[in-house]
Amino acid sequence: MGPANRFAPFVALIVLFAVLQPLLIAVDLQQTPARAAKAFIRDYYYLDPAMQKWLCTDPAESREAVDAYLQFKKNEAAQRGFDVSYTRHLFTKLHGETLSREEDSARVHISGTTRVAINPVFMVIGKLFGLGRDYPVDVTLELIKQNGRWRVCGSAL
Repeated sequence: MGPANRFAPFVALIVLFAVLQPLLIAVDLQQTPARAAKAFIRDYYYLDPAMQKWLCTDPAESREAVDAYLQFKKNEAAQRGFDVSYTRHLFTKLHGETLSREEDSARVHISGTTRVAINPVFMVIGKLFGLGRDYPVDVTLELIKQNGRWRVCGSAL
């Protein structure tokens, strides 16, 4: 067996990787209704202002709605004697299922469990030692396609 034949499988693998990797990356970056709904719901439960980019209203209206919602959560936490970080939740399990999809609209069912995430490290430690509790999430979101991107509509906030 010659020295060229010894490296042929490795060269074939590298060529296959170089061709297949960009293709898989392109497929993975395509936005779907379920991915958009999951991204919105993560931001929503973590009280991240970035949730406004997933709303279907115009940017000024969505910013006002998000700011009002975040202020409501701050007031709610203050009434209980906590900082707003005590009302943040991170998902430990998250599942999204597209119930119906048309050209420019979709319904997505989101289910999963969250834990309070004052600090994400505390959440992981609490999960390891059985401290704290899980909160179930079960929502259905309406999405529309706006300017080529999926957006959450309806009474999401």
